[in-house]
Amino acid sequence: MKNLKAYLNRIYRLSVNHSKQENFVWNDLKKLYSGSNWKYGIYEKEKYIEAVFGIGNEKGRRFFYLINNDYFHCTVNILENFPVELTTDLFILAAHFNNLLNNGVVTINIEKQAVEYSTKSHILIPLLYNGEIYNDLLRHYNASKDIYWAFQKLIDENEAPAIIIADLLKKLKEEEQNKK
Repeated sequence: MKNLKAYLNRIYRLSVNHSKQENFVWNDLKKLYSGSNWKYGIYEKEKYIEAVFGIGNEKGRRFFYLINNDYFHCTVNILENFPVELTTDLFILAAHFNNLLNNGVVTINIEKQAVEYSTKSHILIPLLYNGEIYNDLLRHYNASKDIYWAFQKLIDENEAPAIIIADLLKKLKEEEQNKK
């Protein structure tokens, strides 16, 4: 009976217009946050949530989660006010990440001197499967930690972007082997 109810709920969610579908996903996102102990703010009119999570040893970063035009967007500011003299290396490191990432993009904003990591996924999957919103948040957060680590290594140690990516891939491989 529970499976039938879930099936009928999915059919109903698919049958409504796009605006109502966005509202369903928006309400699911708010419900996820309201049941958590996370620090966040909800902006109802714009349909986004701003949250603060730690991604470095002592650093907290602002994460933004937005429902807009049939898409669920996740964005985080990785770096703010980067040194101008490292701009070329920042672009190279971002390009390496963009070649490796399956989902999302690392962008460099010259005017704000900022590095951002964003993902965008169609709302259809979170609309049909309730737990997918959390999975999207978790994937974005975990990738953000690695991206933050890499850019901090560039800023703090002035390491070459290719070496940073090689070290990151080695680190990820070791973590994967430790899970087994």
